[in-house]
Amino acid sequence: MATIKPILKSQGKTSTIYVRLRSGRKHDYTVKTNFTISSNNWNNNTCRPKESNAELKVLKNDLDGLCYAIQQNLNNITKDGLEPNRVWLENVFNNYIKKERNDQNAEVSYWIQFIVDNHYLYKNSIGEKGLSENRVKNYKTLKTVFDLYQGKQCFKVIEVDQLFYDTFFYWLTKKQHYSHNSAKKLSDDLVAVAMHTRTHKIPVSNELRNIVRINSRKTPTIVLEEQEIESIKELELSTPYLQNARKWLLLGLQMAQRISDLLPLNENNIHYVNDLDGILTKCLVFTQKKSQGTKEMIIPIDSEIETIIKDGFPHKISTQRFNEYIKELCQLAEINTLTTGAISKVIKVNGVKKKRKIEGVYPKWKLITSHTMRKTATTHLYQVFGSRVKHITGHSKEETVNIYVDESKSRKLSQVKQMRKEYQDLKKPVVREPKLEVVKRVSNK
Repeated sequence: MATIKPILKSQGKTSTIYVRLRSGRKHDYTVKTNFTISSNNWNNNTCRPKESNAELKVLKNDLDGLCYAIQQNLNNITKDGLEPNRVWLENVFNNYIKKERNDQNAEVSYWIQFIVDNHYLYKNSIGEKGLSENRVKNYKTLKTVFDLYQGKQCFKVIEVDQLFYDTFFYWLTKKQHYSHNSAKKLSDDLVAVAMHTRTHKIPVSNELRNIVRINSRKTPTIVLEEQEIESIKELELSTPYLQNARKWLLLGLQMAQRISDLLPLNENNIHYVNDLDGILTKCLVFTQKKSQGTKEMIIPIDSEIETIIKDGFPHKISTQRFNEYIKELCQLAEINTLTTGAISKVIKVNGVKKKRKIEGVYPKWKLITSHTMRKTATTHLYQVFGSRVKHITGHSKEETVNIYVDESKSRKLSQVKQMRKEYQDLKKPVVREPKLEVVKRVSNK
């Protein structure tokens, strides 16, 4: 009776896995695989990896498959009256690896789903393990879109080259009517999937590293002006849901945070913190979600914020409802200036109703979203404090801050006019009033 089992010949952080075949006293062969593992993750009793995470489970399945393939091949040659040897064992292993690479484990769709299921294995934007919730959501969207694109075909990772990238982008924009930037993001995510597979030794195209990506199109930054914000403040509202939405909106305009960081705030986020002068200050303290829970934000509760929350925090609300309600607020405030932008509309794509962003000129209130708060606050603060605004937005680089800043001609003109006025005021000569001094008379007496 033959025994086939994986073994480790050394103990270390990166130990190579071998497979040993013993068949009677005459045959005892070992083949070196291309699998490696930390000896701490190896179960000596089962001769398999410990199943403590998804990556180790995949490795265990690969080893199970290899052992099964060896057993099947051994049965076949035994029927033919042949005996195993070392060269035969190595050939069985090489054929197994080649088969695995050319089968489903090399399919694009397989690897998109693998990344979704094992998102904690991959590096995020700050260099740590674990993709953000939004990033995982993007990959789920890519999986749905890509499955529609390939239909009954099964595209392999090795096929992802420049032509594949360009063809996929064309299909997204011309056939599926995605906006330019949405199609770019999906196409770039496809390349990212192919790049991820390299760590699992999946064959990729030689062009992969050098694929020329489509450039993004700069979209207009929608910002609420001071007079528009005042008109929202002055609205007489009797509807509780609009009153609540306005409180969140005004709070967001003060704090310059993403909606995912704003809406969870409540009284538990109020803390008292000493500044560098030792002054105890009432603050809102929270951790930004997009930074993978690593960036703590501390925003002092000044008179503006205190006025908004003096009667308590606004109650919980979903992002979807908030986006609906702030549009209603802005419509009531008559924020109707015709503005270039894009809004989501339901259109027919190949006879099927789909939601797509359609560019055009719309009344401004239709373009207001939860992200408008962050862009508005960032723009107004940047005009006064420049790159220092990143201390409240949580950005690490000034160039990232600039993405949120409205730099339209109208705003630049207003800024330059204000600068010129201040400059002219400084140049004006200072008119000094003559000072009359009383001279003490000296008596001649």
